[in-house]
Amino acid sequence: MTRNKDYWRWIEAALNVIGGKWKLLIVIALMDGTRRFSEISRKLPTISERMLVKQLREMEHDGIITRTVYPVVPAKVEYSLTQSGEKLIPVLNILGAWSILYLESNEVCKGLSVPVDVDSAKLSQLLEDLDGILQDADKKIKRQSNHHK
Repeated sequence: MTRNKDYWRWIEAALNVIGGKWKLLIVIALMDGTRRFSEISRKLPTISERMLVKQLREMEHDGIITRTVYPVVPAKVEYSLTQSGEKLIPVLNILGAWSILYLESNEVCKGLSVPVDVDSAKLSQLLEDLDGILQDADKKIKRQSNHHK
């Protein structure tokens, strides 16, 4: 992969949208479908209500999630991933595979809310999926670089 200034600017821009402790965890909370605020909060018990509101607003502003308000009393608000948000799921799969392969030490895993167990069949499937994602990305990068020549 090219290590030019533009590439690193794109990485920086992406991290401005998804960076921080909570945003990718919110994406995980919404991967299985639409959730209400209280459901997201239950999936992330260590986030404060104020921080969750802040992160959801930023993610909505950045086009990662949608917020739907229903005109009922009391107000009903639901959150879901946009198409851009759904495209983060393969990124999370890659991050998960990286963590399994490189962060196996008990020291790194201290403080996790749920212990990490590695299922070899699931890991094999994940690695196959990642290989396909990387091949697709490589093809797209090559097509774009040929297009810009």
